[in-house]
Amino acid sequence: MIKRILIALAVVLAIVMATLAMTKPDRKAHYEAVKGMALKVVDHELSSNPLTEEHAAVGLMIALNEIDEYLQRNLIVYEHTFYTNGILLYKDMFVPISIGIFGNVYLTIDEEKVKKYMLR
Repeated sequence: MIKRILIALAVVLAIVMATLAMTKPDRKAHYEAVKGMALKVVDHELSSNPLTEEHAAVGLMIALNEIDEYLQRNLIVYEHTFYTNGILLYKDMFVPISIGIFGNVYLTIDEEKVKKYMLR
């Protein structure tokens, strides 16, 4: 009886481990998650300032280009056996910003840290 339970647990554990290994997100998923959070912060900052619609649109386009460049240069994604994690280079520091598991990317930073590390 105990032998069957141990075999069943081993099979379940092997299935979970195989699923983790096959569904870990890639660099693009981390990039899109971090970029989405940064754009949300930029949009909030632009909407809280009294700008005309045209100026806000131009500001958003400029911010989008800057965020793309910044992430292309400073986002590093490490692939581990069962998960991936995103690290941002900021002033010679490594700042962990995301974890990817089961095909999803979870951010470990909030909007205030995005302002600090990405929006100068």
